[in-house]
Amino acid sequence: MKSGPQMYGEHLERLRKAIAMEKTDRPPIVLNAAAFCCKYGGGKLADLVSRVEYGHACIIKGMLRLGDGEVDATELNNEYPPVLGSIFLSRIRVPGRDLPDDEIWQIDEQGLMTEEDYDTIIRHGWGSFLADYYRSRLDGVEREYEHLARHADKLAQMYTDAGIVTLAPIMALPPFGAISGGRGIPRFMRDLHRIPDKVQAVFDVIQHETVETMRQQIRDSRPLAVFIGGAREAGDFLTYKMFDRFAWPYFKELVEAAVAEGAFAYLHLDMCWDRFLDYFKELPKGKCIFSPDGTTDIFKAGQVLKGHMCFMGDVPASMLTLGTPDEVYAYSLRLIEEFADYGLIMSSGCSVPHNAKPENVRAMIAAALGK
Repeated sequence: MKSGPQMYGEHLERLRKAIAMEKTDRPPIVLNAAAFCCKYGGGKLADLVSRVEYGHACIIKGMLRLGDGEVDATELNNEYPPVLGSIFLSRIRVPGRDLPDDEIWQIDEQGLMTEEDYDTIIRHGWGSFLADYYRSRLDGVEREYEHLARHADKLAQMYTDAGIVTLAPIMALPPFGAISGGRGIPRFMRDLHRIPDKVQAVFDVIQHETVETMRQQIRDSRPLAVFIGGAREAGDFLTYKMFDRFAWPYFKELVEAAVAEGAFAYLHLDMCWDRFLDYFKELPKGKCIFSPDGTTDIFKAGQVLKGHMCFMGDVPASMLTLGTPDEVYAYSLRLIEEFADYGLIMSSGCSVPHNAKPENVRAMIAAALGK
């Protein structure tokens, strides 16, 4: 039986090779499955809120049980539901407080940001605005961040000791997601048409601070990859003209800055990006992970991007929940046949649902292991 440090080294090397599109003995396996693994490891979702270290111990136990120690990595190592809504400037309802102990957390997007807040951000900066916004409109969520910070080093060490790599411990998000959540989609879309110059000025302020913060975090911690996510920029929300102005330049700059600092870019792509696949060819070759959520046609993306960047996923959440092990295994094998020679990380599309069938998740893992 290999030790945790031995497994960690093997898993890290396998991930590095896959991301760089080099040959590996098998596709690495990454689970974005905090809720599912917590329950599979004997915990309740409320444990991730009220007993942070115990909840993550259950996640790790679940991952080790599922893959017999062969799960290479987790997406994040600090899942803490009370802070998740703040990413979208929104409140969140969490199990054990607002919801039953095993009900999944729910972002409560109410559009709490006003049009006047744009001027505040331009005058005083993003960080100053956020500090006040957290205190006055998100029920003091900064205290939740402080609580998580007290556990951060211990959580990271727990995963390392178990041989589980953290794929992207740093998150850097383009401005689009936060402001669209803060304003609410209807008002935000009107803003893009009524006051586009002001929205862009706000985006520029946010982007500058985000890039500088991300650069310093990379220098301080040397992560494998940085989580750079997108969702509402894609799909049917924007025309190409608006995508070129309000979405892609910010996304691209974050990726290029992360790569320049020595990290890979983990592109966590929710919603359908089919219309924008050609854009990704502008990103640095062999430095990115294209990770769709099951909505983007990954095989269409492969026709455009194979040989340019690694692919991750994308076993659909619906298949993991409603399908059969044979269906999951067959789909996973198709991913391997299509992408393994060009860099593939086996994973779900976005996250494994908390109510996925364990036998289905095991089937996905078994396909990657060649069993």
